[in-house]
Amino acid sequence: MQEGLDPSKTILYAQVRSAGPTHGHDDESYLRPKAHPANVSSIYLGDIGLTLLKVMQGNSTPIVTKKPRFDEQSWEFTTQIGDVNLRLESYPYWGFGLITRCYANTITLEGPVSDRARIIFDLVAALPHKPWEMAWHRRFDSKVGNSKQNSTLWASHIQRAKDDLNEMIETTLEAKGDSPEIETARNALADDNAPAVLRALARIEADSIEIEIEDVSPDGMTLTYDEEEIPFVDLSSEEE
Repeated sequence: MQEGLDPSKTILYAQVRSAGPTHGHDDESYLRPKAHPANVSSIYLGDIGLTLLKVMQGNSTPIVTKKPRFDEQSWEFTTQIGDVNLRLESYPYWGFGLITRCYANTITLEGPVSDRARIIFDLVAALPHKPWEMAWHRRFDSKVGNSKQNSTLWASHIQRAKDDLNEMIETTLEAKGDSPEIETARNALADDNAPAVLRALARIEADSIEIEIEDVSPDGMTLTYDEEEIPFVDLSSEEE
């Protein structure tokens, strides 16, 4: 299933299901929320773009590299998080873009394959629909790409992310031993909830840290000296 994964780049196509004037861009081409006072143009970001920005929390401020003209849903922006670069493009592939479902997004990710797979995994888990299911297969196949190959590639990224998470669970089990949190992590993975998997494993790690506490008197400690052993230091100086 994962044989088709490119070692450095991911290109996937996604069907847009909903979009609205949620964003805009300023004079410096930075993508901004709709209410930002510096906006000079409106952008219909869509459910794919909005969800990607949520799962890529901590990313740099997106830069709009292709600005919308009369069509506010045709655009392109780029952003980066860690070692992964994202380029997202929106365009109509059927019906002159008369309705939202006429639009598709091209997702291009560059960076470590494990990080790319995890982003795709989180994106699919957060969306209410399967993004690889195109509204009009024939039109997509004739104008954009092969819908069957596209869905297979989506599945490959999802499986790679699951394999990575499962490996983390098994490695933690071998290193720390069995615990209820291992089962919690496995159940979270079955629900495609990667953050819950990581939280369960983090709790195991935290519980395994041993803190050495020195013997300390709760009332403190009093030092005793023999008066004859106490040194006297004269810090005063005599004036001539």
